[in-house]
Amino acid sequence: MFGIYSRQRLSENESKILKSNPDDYNWYHVMLQTLFEDDRFFQVREDIEVPKKEDDDGVVLILEGGDVVYFRTIDGNVNDEVMDSIIEVCSYLVDKFDRRVDAYVVCPPNRTFDVDEKKVELRIRIYFSSLAIHNGEEIIERLENKLKNHEEFTISDSIDHMLLPYTGYQDKKAFEEKYQHYMNLIETYEDN
Repeated sequence: MFGIYSRQRLSENESKILKSNPDDYNWYHVMLQTLFEDDRFFQVREDIEVPKKEDDDGVVLILEGGDVVYFRTIDGNVNDEVMDSIIEVCSYLVDKFDRRVDAYVVCPPNRTFDVDEKKVELRIRIYFSSLAIHNGEEIIERLENKLKNHEEFTISDSIDHMLLPYTGYQDKKAFEEKYQHYMNLIETYEDN
């Protein structure tokens, strides 16, 4: 693994609680495998600076075999501004690497697409994904109970935690409140 590496995706406290103390690489691996069914090995290339806005969290991944992927998460709906920024980064990467670029974009499950038809270069493919399950509140309750009882998280629990922001729910407001409370517990958790 080369390039600059950070804890952009999982905080130090999250890693301590999750099984095997995962890092950002593990987080990306879970996302690629679960949401895009891509289980190839890859390098996180945070050293490659791409044209993006300050709040964009995209990163370049070089997958086994040399495929270039722009990986990004979005919190809301897919609109022209989001599409323009994805296309801008992918076009930059096509020019830089002189090869096709795939964009893997993780979205919340309740997102909408409000996009004018765009002309996308043939060497850019954009994939959007989220989880179609609607039991986010139940997952939070289960994980929160484990924290309160100081039970060790399993690998499955750890994966559920990583995917939680992209999991569906029955009631958005209830989910958001439970999620915020759960994340506060994580950040203040002390193993006794």
